Amino acid sequence: MNLKTSKNRQRSIRIVDTKRTLCVSLVFAFFITLDINAQNTPEPPTPPKTTSKSSSSYSISVDNDDNEKHNSSVSISVSDDSYKFRATYHDSKNTGVKAMLLDKLGEQYLTKKGNTYFWTNEEVFECKLSNGSLRMHVDNNIASEAFLKKIKALGNDLKYFISGTSKKAEEAKTAERAKRELERAEREVARAKRELARVEREAEKY
Repeated sequence: MNLKTSKNRQRSIRIVDTKRTLCVSLVFAFFITLDINAQNTPEPPTPPKTTSKSSSSYSISVDNDDNEKHNSSVSISVSDDSYKFRATYHDSKNTGVKAMLLDKLGEQYLTKKGNTYFWTNEEVFECKLSNGSLRMHVDNNIASEAFLKKIKALGNDLKYFISGTSKKAEEAKTAERAKRELERAEREVARAKRELARVEREAEKY
């Protein structure tokens, strides 16, 4: 027997077995990897953060019904972007309203057409006065803080004049309204308690 040939054959067998084992290991590892990836659902990508501009607004309406012939209505709306003032009133108050506007706004941006007075400062500010009607609008994104503060103060003065009221009277009306709402809520609570007691009495019968 040729020992050299036998040794070569054994070495070849060991090499083939090693290659076979390596291949089996690689295939086994491949399938395990596929199985793990299949079980683990990939997480969706995190969407980019977006920023939104905050917005806040409030409005106030004042109606004066003390005299049906001289009924007035004032509405003020304020948001991050604009200031709006709207009012309707009896023609007898037009002279006073016009005097207040001329005093605060002057005549630099004023255009007159009959009984209509129109103030405009490009896209920043618009004010239109006609008999029994007033409209003001300010773009808060363009107007300066000082100008916006001035218009808000003018709006409050016009509100009191047109509605025929005052800050003190307005606060008194608000307090009276809150008192009536509280009394109404207390009546509702008392009614609910009576209804609950009635249901409990009915339940005890069974």
